[in-house]
Amino acid sequence: MASSSANPGPSAFTSNPPVLPTSNSSTTKPRNPQLSNEPWFTYPTPTPEQIEEELPPYFEGENVPLGPLLDRLVRKGYGDMRYLLAEVLPPLSAKQKPKHIINYATTTRQALLKYLAVLRWKTAVDVPSSSSSSSSASTSTAHQTSQQNGSNQNGSTNFPTPHSNGDDTSPPYMISLNKGKGKAYPSSSTNVTDDIPIKGKVTDSRRLAQFMEHQNKQHDDAVIHLRHVTKLVESLRERNPDLLTALALLTTGDYRRLPTSITEPFIPKPPLTNSSILSILKRLNRHIRYRISCVDYLPPDLRVEGISDGQVYLTGGGKNGWKARMTIVGFGQDSKWWLTGVEWGWRYRQKGVDDPGGNNNNLTNEGEGGGKKFEGEDRQSILDLANLEVLPPREVEIDDPQIQNQEKDATKGDTQADETKTAIAAPDETTITKSVEAETEERKAKIVDAPLVRIYNFLQHLSLSYQLEILFTQAMALSHGKWRNQLRVEIDRESKTLRLKYWIRPRPVTVPQQQAAAVGKRPAASVSVGSARTPLVGGILSVSLAEASISSNGVETMLDNISSGGLLPSERVLDLQLSLKWEVGELGAGGGLRVGDVMDGLSMQMDSSALDMENILMTSARAHAAHLTRVQASSLISSPKFILSLLNQPTLQESDDPTSPRPLILRVPLPSRQKISSLLIGVSAYNGYIEIDDDGCTGNEARSTRVEMATKSINDGKTRLVDDIGRLTVAVVMETLEDQMRQLGWQPIRRLALRSQDLAKVQLHPATTILVPLTSTPNHYFVTKVTQNGLAFELLKLVKVPLDNGLGIGMKSAVGDRVPLDLKQLKSRRKGQDFDTTAVITSPFEIANKDLRELYIFSNALVAQNIIEQQLRDRNIPFTAQYPPLSGPGAPRSSSALAGMIPTICVDVGDLLRDGKTGAAADVAMPKVGMQIEGWWKGARCEVTTIVQLRHQSSMAQTPADISASDGLQAHSEDISFDPSSSVVKFKAKDIERCVPAFLEQWERLSKVIVVAGEVNRINKLAEFKDIKMLAFDLRTATLSYSKGYNASITYTPTDDSYQVTLSTDSTSVPTSETTTNLQSTPNPHEMLSPLLSARLTELASTPTGEIQKGAIGREFFGLLKKTLPFFEQVNALQEKGWILTVLDVRTWRINRDYEGRRYALDINLIPQLSHYLLQSASTLRGPDRKVDSEITGKLSELPDLDQIISKIFNKSKQKIISSPDPSQYSKRLIKTNLPPLLKLDKNTSLLCGVDLINIVLDDLLEEIESSVGIRKKQ
Repeated sequence: MASSSANPGPSAFTSNPPVLPTSNSSTTKPRNPQLSNEPWFTYPTPTPEQIEEELPPYFEGENVPLGPLLDRLVRKGYGDMRYLLAEVLPPLSAKQKPKHIINYATTTRQALLKYLAVLRWKTAVDVPSSSSSSSSASTSTAHQTSQQNGSNQNGSTNFPTPHSNGDDTSPPYMISLNKGKGKAYPSSSTNVTDDIPIKGKVTDSRRLAQFMEHQNKQHDDAVIHLRHVTKLVESLRERNPDLLTALALLTTGDYRRLPTSITEPFIPKPPLTNSSILSILKRLNRHIRYRISCVDYLPPDLRVEGISDGQVYLTGGGKNGWKARMTIVGFGQDSKWWLTGVEWGWRYRQKGVDDPGGNNNNLTNEGEGGGKKFEGEDRQSILDLANLEVLPPREVEIDDPQIQNQEKDATKGDTQADETKTAIAAPDETTITKSVEAETEERKAKIVDAPLVRIYNFLQHLSLSYQLEILFTQAMALSHGKWRNQLRVEIDRESKTLRLKYWIRPRPVTVPQQQAAAVGKRPAASVSVGSARTPLVGGILSVSLAEASISSNGVETMLDNISSGGLLPSERVLDLQLSLKWEVGELGAGGGLRVGDVMDGLSMQMDSSALDMENILMTSARAHAAHLTRVQASSLISSPKFILSLLNQPTLQESDDPTSPRPLILRVPLPSRQKISSLLIGVSAYNGYIEIDDDGCTGNEARSTRVEMATKSINDGKTRLVDDIGRLTVAVVMETLEDQMRQLGWQPIRRLALRSQDLAKVQLHPATTILVPLTSTPNHYFVTKVTQNGLAFELLKLVKVPLDNGLGIGMKSAVGDRVPLDLKQLKSRRKGQDFDTTAVITSPFEIANKDLRELYIFSNALVAQNIIEQQLRDRNIPFTAQYPPLSGPGAPRSSSALAGMIPTICVDVGDLLRDGKTGAAADVAMPKVGMQIEGWWKGARCEVTTIVQLRHQSSMAQTPADISASDGLQAHSEDISFDPSSSVVKFKAKDIERCVPAFLEQWERLSKVIVVAGEVNRINKLAEFKDIKMLAFDLRTATLSYSKGYNASITYTPTDDSYQVTLSTDSTSVPTSETTTNLQSTPNPHEMLSPLLSARLTELASTPTGEIQKGAIGREFFGLLKKTLPFFEQVNALQEKGWILTVLDVRTWRINRDYEGRRYALDINLIPQLSHYLLQSASTLRGPDRKVDSEITGKLSELPDLDQIISKIFNKSKQKIISSPDPSQYSKRLIKTNLPPLLKLDKNTSLLCGVDLINIVLDDLLEEIESSVGIRKKQ
C-alpha cells in the first residue's frame, strides 16, 4: 500500500480523473505561469519564502578569493622576467633577443587578460543582495504583480527563479566593507561579525546546483533502500514450531542445545599445574619436531637453531639476517603455525657507532645474537600481519604457476631416464596416458601447504625492506649535509627501489634556433622560460629489493628434495636480496664509459653487519672520480699543447685519506727558479667538478685568482683543461720572467700599440709574450715568447705603413723585421766552457740572469748594427760585416761570449765618400773604413766609432792627441781622436741613428785639413819642396815649415767653409847683455799676405777634382809661399828707405814713394809659373781700355828714363850673375822654366827677373829710380 501510494501508476489518473477548471469559474486555482496548461501541472507556484527555505544558503566563506590568484600571477610574471633577463637573454645575439622578449610579454599579457575577464565577470554578475526579509517582501510584491499580469505568454518551461520572474534582489543600501572579497554587510546596525548569506546571479545558480545535487542524492539513497528492503522481504519466512526446544523448556526449565563456541567462554576452566605445563611443552616440542621433519616443508635457507619451551628458533637471511620464534596452535597435522617473536641481526652505522636501532649496550642486554627485538605496537603489528595473513593454512591450487614451475624443476632430473625408457620400448597411447595420470596424481599428493616458506619470504622481505629504509634515511641525511645540492635521493616503495643520483648539475640552457615560419602557418607555441629541466647527473646508484637471478644447481635441488622427503611446497622460496646497480650518467661518461653503462660494483657490496650508505656512496664516487682523473690526465699529457718539463714529469698520486675529496691527483710541476711548485689537478668525489690547486700561489692573489677562474671556466664547459693548464703554466713562466727582468732594471711590457687582430697574425699574444724596449731606438723590442718547446727569443722592429682605408692617407704601426736569437749559440761561444747540449739538462722554460742579460745586450748590439746598415742601404753604399776570429791576433780580448758576435762593418772608402764635393777626401784615406759598435757591453745606448786610416803617414814625431770637437764640429760629433804614429782617425758618434751622415759631414770638413797634411807629405818628396815639413797636425790645424824659420798654420773653418792661414817664425831676438829685458820675436813677412793666402787656398780647395791635376793645389799654394818670400823679406828694408808697400793681389804688389808732390810707384808681379817677378812702372797703361790703375794709390807720375834704367840694371845684374860663385844654378832654372833669369820686356820698360834675383835687382832698380827722380842727389 505504501508502495502504491508512493509511486502512483497510470491507473491512478484514469480511475480518479482530476476536475478540470473552467474559464468562467471564479474559484479557479492559480496556475504556474512557467508551465503548460496540462491538468497534472496544476499546483500553486512556490512563494519566495518557500524557495528561500528550500534552497541551501550560500555564505561568503564558500567563495574562492581572487587575491591569491593575483598574487600568484604577479609572482610568476616577476620570476619569469628575472629568469629571462639573467639566464636567457645574456648569451643571445641582438637578433635573437626580441623573440624571447615578445614571447614573455605575450604569455604574461594573456594571463593578465584572463584574470581581468574573471574579475569583470565577477563584478558584473555577483552582485551583493539584501537580507532575507527585505528580499522576501520585495519578491512577494513582485510575484503578485506578475500573477496579475496573467499567464506565460511565450510558453517556456523553465523552473521559476526570482531572476527569471524579473525580480531584482540587490537593494541599494548594501555596503561592501571588504571590496573584492565577495563579503557584504548591511548598512543597518546588524552585527558585522555574523556570516551573512550572499545573493546574486552566481550565488543563486550555485544554490540551485547544490539543491539539485541534494535532491539527486536523496533519490539515489531511496532507490538503494528500496532494493535492500526488497531483498529482506524475500528472505522473511515464518519459523516452524520447535517441539524439542519446547519440551525441554517445559520439563527442565533450561536450554541445553546452545553451540559449544557460545557456552565455552562462559564456563570456567581449572588452572594448569606445573607438571601439566611441562608435559604440554614437551608434547608441543615433539609435535613441532614432527611437523618440521615429516609434515611441513622447511625451506633450505631457513635454519632451525633449536626447539625448546614449546617454540622453534629459526634463523634466515644469512649470517646477519633475522631470527624468529614460532610455535603451533594445537596438536593436529593441520594445526596453525604461530609467530611469537622476531628480531634483526643486521646493523647500521650512524655517528660512528654500529647501531641496529640502539647502541652497543643492547648487545649484552638482548642476548648473544645482539639483534633488535620489536616491542609494543611495532611488534604486535608484525605478529598480527604474520599470524593473521601469512601463516593461516591455504588451499593448495594445483593450477598455481609456482607449483607448476616446482614440478618442472622436480622432474628435470628424471627427463633423461624417461627418454631412455622411451627409446628402449615405445608403449601404446593408452599405456602412456595412464602412466601420466598416475604420475600426476602422485605428484598432487606430494604438494603440501607451505606456511614456513611464506613466513620465510615474509620475514626476509620485511628485513630487507627495513634495511632499504635505513639506507634511504642515511641518504637523505647526506643530501642535507655534506652532499647538499649534489645528491638526489629517490625511493619507489612499490617496486622497492632506492636511487641515488650524485653530481647534480642543471642542464645547460639550449636556445632554439630561429626558423622562418611558413606562409599562412601559425608558429608553434614557444616553451615557457620557467619550465623545469631534467638535471645532469654523474652516476646513479640503484639499491633494489629483488629476487636474485641465480640459476638453480641440479645437485642442490636434488639434496633439497631428499631433505624434504619428496614434498612439493605450494609456495616458492624467494631468494630475495638487496642488489646494487651502478650506472654511468651524462656527467660521468668518458674514458670508455658511456651513458647508461653498468659499472663493476664488486667493491661496493653491502655488508649487513654495518649498513653505511655514505661508505657506498663515497666508494663509488671516489672510484668514479679517480677514473675521470685518469681520463683527464691521459688526454692532458697526450695533447701536443701540454707543456712538459724536462726535469719533473707529471705524476699521479693517490690519496690515502678516505675522506679526501680528490682520491687521485695529477701533479704537474711548474717551471720555477726559486721554489718547486705544482698544479694539483683532480676530480672531486663530492661534486664531480675538476679542481685545480696551485701550491705555489701562497701570498700571490693574482695567481690564485687565475686558478679559480680557470677551474670555473673548465667546469662551465667554456674552455678545455689542456688549454687552461697551458695558460696557467705559461702565466707562471711569464711571471718568473717578468720578475727576472725587473731585477735587471728593465721595464717589460705585454702588449704593443697594435690592434688585437694584428697581434694575432704575428703571434704576439700578450699572454705568451714579453717585450722589453731597447735603449738604442724606440722602435725595437727584445721579445721573449713562451712556446710549447720552451722559451724563444727574438728581436722585433716596428715600422710605419699606410692605412688600409683605400685613401692612402694616414700611417699606422706594423711589425717589421723579426730576427730570432739563438741561446745555444751564445752559450757555445763562451770561453773556458765546452758546451754540450746533452751534458747539462735544464728546463727549457727557465733562463739564468746572465743568459737573459747577454741576450738583451746582444739584441741591443744587433739593433745598433741594423741601424748602421740601414743608413748605408739608404745611401746605396755596399758593406760587409767582418766578425773577429775566435783565436789569433784579431781575436777579441774580452771574455764575454758576445765579443765575437758583434761585427765590424767594413765599407770601401770610395763608396762611402763618393758623394763628396772633391775627391781629395777619398784620396787621403786607405781603401777600407771600419765602423765599430762601442758600449754594447753596458746594455745601454750604443755608440759607433768610425775608423779611418790615412794613406800618408805624418812626417813629424808627436804623441797622439785626443781633442774634443768644438765650434762647427760639435754639432755633428762629440769625440774625434787621431793617432799620428799610425795615422788612424777615429770618429765617435753617440747618436747612432745619424752616425753615417754625421761621419760624412765630419769627414768632409776634416778632410780639408787632412788634405793639407797629405799634400805636405806628398810634395815633401820633391826636391823643389824638400824644405817643407809638417810640424804639427791635430785634425783642425796643420802647422808646417815652408822655409827655414818660417811656419804656416792652416786651419779649416767649417762655418764658412774656408781656410785660415796663420804665418809665424821660429827665430827670436836674444838680448846681447844681461841688462836687456825686452824680448822681441821676429815677425813673419808674410803676415800682411795672410788673408790673401787664406782666400787663395780656399779657392784652390773648392776647385772640382776634374778641373785640376793631382797635387797641383799643393804645388801652387806652397810654391806661392816660397816664391813670395824673397820679396817680402825685403819689405822692411824698403820701408826704411821710404818706400811704401801696397798689396794689390796675392801675386801683385806696388811700392810707391812721394817726392816733391809727386808719387812714383813700381809694380812687382809674380808670374803664374811662380818663377819670375815682373818689374814695371805703375803708370803703365794696362788692360783692354789702356788705363792706369790709380784708384788705390792715387795719381801717379811717370818714372823718368825708365828704359835707360832697365837697360842699366839688366846689364849690371847680368854681370853679377856671371861673377857669382855658382852661375850654373841659373842655367838649370832656365832649362826648367824655359825663361832666362833676366829679361827686358816692353821696349826696355819692364824687367823680368828670377825669384832668387829679386833682392839684387830690386835694390839696384830702386837706387837708379831714386837717382833719376832726384831723391839721392838731395840726400
